[in-house]
Amino acid sequence: MVNQILFVVLPYLSAAIFLVGVLYRFILWMKAPVPLRIVTTPAPKTRRGVAWRMAGDVLWFPSLIKADMPLWAAGWTFHMLLWMVLLRHLRYFLYPVPGWVEGIQTAGLYAGYLIPIPLAALLIRRLATERNLYISILGDYFSLFLLLGISVSGFLLGVFFRTYIVDVKALALGLVHFNPVQVEVHWLFALHFLLVLVLLIYFPFSKLMHAGGLFLSPTRNQRANFEKRFVNPWDDDYPVSYNPENIFPPEKYSEMLKKPKSEDKS
Repeated sequence: MVNQILFVVLPYLSAAIFLVGVLYRFILWMKAPVPLRIVTTPAPKTRRGVAWRMAGDVLWFPSLIKADMPLWAAGWTFHMLLWMVLLRHLRYFLYPVPGWVEGIQTAGLYAGYLIPIPLAALLIRRLATERNLYISILGDYFSLFLLLGISVSGFLLGVFFRTYIVDVKALALGLVHFNPVQVEVHWLFALHFLLVLVLLIYFPFSKLMHAGGLFLSPTRNQRANFEKRFVNPWDDDYPVSYNPENIFPPEKYSEMLKKPKSEDKS
């Protein structure tokens, strides 16, 4: 019963929450009006320049280099190692395994061994300085400890507690092809797997969504063509809700704001 919940029910449930949650966040961001050019300067004036800037934000974090070099070193190292680990894990979900996935197995293995180091550095940095302690919330620590739990358990599985790879691949392929199988695995693998599912569920509702939100951030994806008139989308009867306690609401919202007041009196 426990195996069925962990290896059949939870994977599909967590994947559904992840996909719906990410889609919901993207829809909210895309619907949010941008009434002004609020691009962070210095900024490009062309779409090609915006594309290059976004590529930099994704691949080498140039803004962070200028702001905080130690944070950049830990953050960039973590992200690069994470990509190698994720790409290495594709061998469990693909059959036959592509040649390029086979070619990165050794690099991905060592990336998995090293990834706890930048995570530990990020945690120590958050705990060591008064400024970071002041701005940190529970979610920041939860994300770091969750990622540390996944990486350390993965390291232990790779070095000390070997899991039968055939069973792991059978489990992964069964989930991918909607033909789940229940396998007997080491308890540490079950913990590792559970932590990954928790991460999937938590991801859309956390700061980790910056991975996708970066592309919809108006401070990064706008052009600095200030000489061109910017058309405010709110000018064309954009459906904006106003606070009933607003002292000076626009005239076109007056009738709408009178209705709840009259209903409250009745």
